[in-house]
Amino acid sequence: MELPVGDWQDYAHRKWSQLSAHEKGKFSPGSDLKESFDACWSHLQQEEEEVLERLSSHLSVGKEPRAVLFYKEEGNKRFGRKQYTAAAALYSKGISHGIPGTEEIAVCFANRSAALFHLGHYSACLEDINHAQEHGYPERLQSKILLRQANCLQKLKKCDLSNTKSQRSVNHKPQELKGNPKLTNASSALKIKFSSSKGRHLVASEDIARGELLVCEEAYVSVIIPDREMVTRKNPWDVSVTNCDLYCHHCLQRMLAPLPCQLCSVARYCTVQCRDQAWEYYHCVECTVGGLLLVLGVFCHTALRTVLLTSYKQLSEVFLHPTSRTFQACAVGEEPNQTHSSDYRSVFSLLSHSEHHRAEHKFLCALTSSALCKKLDIGLLRSMGASPRTEESVCLDAHEMQILGSAILLHMLQLHCNAQAVTVIHEEYEEPATSLVESCNSSRLATALFPVLSLLNHSCDPNTSVSFQGRCAMVRASRAIRKGEEVLHCYGPHKLRANVEKRQKLLKDQYFFACQCVACTQEQALTNHTIHDFCCPKCHSLLKGEEELHCVNQFCAHWLRREEVLLRLQNLQLAVHKAQEQLQSNHSEAAIRTLMSCLSEGKSFLSQNHMLFGEILDQLAQAEASKGDWAAAAGHLKKSIQLVRQRYGPSSMELGHELFKLAQILFNGREVDDAMGVILRALDILSVHYGPDNSMVQELQEMRTCLLELPGMSSVWEK
Repeated sequence: MELPVGDWQDYAHRKWSQLSAHEKGKFSPGSDLKESFDACWSHLQQEEEEVLERLSSHLSVGKEPRAVLFYKEEGNKRFGRKQYTAAAALYSKGISHGIPGTEEIAVCFANRSAALFHLGHYSACLEDINHAQEHGYPERLQSKILLRQANCLQKLKKCDLSNTKSQRSVNHKPQELKGNPKLTNASSALKIKFSSSKGRHLVASEDIARGELLVCEEAYVSVIIPDREMVTRKNPWDVSVTNCDLYCHHCLQRMLAPLPCQLCSVARYCTVQCRDQAWEYYHCVECTVGGLLLVLGVFCHTALRTVLLTSYKQLSEVFLHPTSRTFQACAVGEEPNQTHSSDYRSVFSLLSHSEHHRAEHKFLCALTSSALCKKLDIGLLRSMGASPRTEESVCLDAHEMQILGSAILLHMLQLHCNAQAVTVIHEEYEEPATSLVESCNSSRLATALFPVLSLLNHSCDPNTSVSFQGRCAMVRASRAIRKGEEVLHCYGPHKLRANVEKRQKLLKDQYFFACQCVACTQEQALTNHTIHDFCCPKCHSLLKGEEELHCVNQFCAHWLRREEVLLRLQNLQLAVHKAQEQLQSNHSEAAIRTLMSCLSEGKSFLSQNHMLFGEILDQLAQAEASKGDWAAAAGHLKKSIQLVRQRYGPSSMELGHELFKLAQILFNGREVDDAMGVILRALDILSVHYGPDNSMVQELQEMRTCLLELPGMSSVWEK
């Protein structure tokens, strides 16, 4: 999703192949970005606009009354099955397609209020009732909505009285960040240094304790990653619920009852304030080209929003500065007086590595930015206040367009190396009603730019952990860091999740460097052959090799083709997925039979540490918990935890997630002592990675508090 859709890339490739050697030279490693943009802008033809119009024509980004009816009916089906969370999500999708002031959108708001009432979200229910009235909820249905309103007020009154009598609050104040005069949003325990080999990087100016907060930075820009299916599928209406439906497109906070943009069906917000701010800052421009942005990709969208969030005055001052060509390379020498913060100057100074990008890739980005600017000149002028003109003359002149287009091109290239994926804990939206084991898989929510976070160099075995709250990135020490030691961040390829060959390739392709961290150096010295997570079907030893896999047991001569094993693995994964569907349909016994069969099949050709076993055991725990067999559920999770600890380490967030699930099971099974021990271990790990405000950490704290109130517990466990 980062780059444009494949059809546009193919079109750009054909255009590139038709350029002369002289024209291709304008995109060479040493070429100026303004020259590259001008080369595409001056040759932009009607053909490019027609291609993009064709590619975006099937994308539904406007209001569509038929979609409102579709989602309302689908929501009604879930509501009838008492799947109120899923029903609310589908009503929300209908609301996003509704035309303001029509009966269709008013009814969807009213229906969503009913789902929220059953979920116990009474304040949100009242807000939706008000929205339904604002959009003209019909008189013939008023009695139903007024009765729900009265019931809501009564419930809220009871809740207030109950909370007043017995309120137990767990306050989690954000951890204090020691201010740094040179690194805004960073701890004073960090200082910036420069070397010819490492460039700008951060080191510890004092000893840093495990779990200490080092950076707390709000993104300069962030864009929610659209659902890939939304771009590729022909039918624009889908009942699946994605991050785009669950998180505010402005502040990235989780939404309960989203409010849509009043003109398009894509953007959704948690509050009226977020909706209005987004419109004022950038969405007034983006809204008119929503389909085009889906075609041109997330990097193009993020680059555009970066420009829209920056006033034209700031853009021109930076790009017209005498040192603008070398300003990006300010890391050539250390600047002791420069302050790094989340401002545009710091964004501009992030290296684009223009000299490393392939010439054809630079052409693709330049063609994309010029095609986008062709559609944006009027909107950009009005939103950014370029230079005051009359309505009769609203087009940007060539000089202004060059600055704006070059800025978009620059940021597209920067994002290749500096984009940070904002991640969230993914939750299955239609889990079975009896499920008591929460899903803890991480998923990408948005692409963002964090100028201070970008100063951290990479290590495949980092000493920090990054988590997110909305648009804010928090970097914590994952282990103790000594004074003078470099503070390192993992860009994605981690030593526990990929072998050295794969890590080296990923880092070289995206970040243009050969990683020489300690983990890579040690692994390269020890590894001569690729060892797989497959075992020999005869002696159960591991297999090694590439296309032909040979048993590592020198007394076993068995071998087989890699494609045979991969096919077998694919079939096993399909069976596990089938079990998941059975579980979601509340067919626990059938799911257990399928999963036990999967365990047996996996043991016949997978190594005992293969992580698919962890997935199978997790689902078995969920199935047993749905039956109320807590002991069996805990047994499966304990086996999964052994796998996770061995694969990811005793302090990994993956282990913390598994311990969190086990704590839930033991707590619900009333295994008090075991539950308390697991809760404390999970708290120790998850607090380091996510901090005290994380929802899992807070739930663990609440379980701990509850257990400590039991007779005799406080004297044993209170510290």
